[in-house]
Amino acid sequence: MKQLFAFVLIAALGLATHAQDRYSDKLFEKMALEPGITIMTFSKEMLDAVNLSFDDEEGNEESTVNGDLHEVKLIIYKAPDKDEPMAFKDVALRYLPLRKYEKVEDDEADEDVDIRILRKGKKVSECHVLFQGETNGILLSFFGNFKIDEVGELAEKLDDYK
Repeated sequence: MKQLFAFVLIAALGLATHAQDRYSDKLFEKMALEPGITIMTFSKEMLDAVNLSFDDEEGNEESTVNGDLHEVKLIIYKAPDKDEPMAFKDVALRYLPLRKYEKVEDDEADEDVDIRILRKGKKVSECHVLFQGETNGILLSFFGNFKIDEVGELAEKLDDYK
C-alpha cells in the first residue's frame, strides 16, 4: 500500500511539474489573482477550426500566424473603479525577462506596445504582444512552433482595441 501511495505521489508531482513547462506560465498564474483581470485560453482544437488572420480597415489581410499553433491566451486588464490601477505592462514584463525573451522592434517605436518572443531555432515557440493604455492593458500570447508574418502590423492592429 505504501508503494502504491508513493507511486501515485511521484506521478502527481511529475504531472504538476510538466503542467508548467513554459516560463511564461508564471505570468498567467500571477495575473489570474489580480482584480480586473479576464483571461481567455483558446486550445489547439479551437484554433484548428479557425484561420487566425487579422484584416485592416479595408478588409485586406494584414497579418497571419502561420505554422503549428498550439494555444492562444488573452489577458484583458480593466482597472477596477475603486482600486489603484495596476502597472499592467510592468507586472507582465517582469515575467517575460529579456534574458529569456527577445524583444521585437517594429518600424514605429511605440511605448504602449511591447512584443517578446521565445525562439527555438528559426521558429517561434512563444510570442507575447503587450499593450498598455492609460489604465487598461491587453496581453495576447501565442504558443506553438510557428512563424509570424509582419508582427509589427499585427501589433498595430491589436493596438486599436486597447
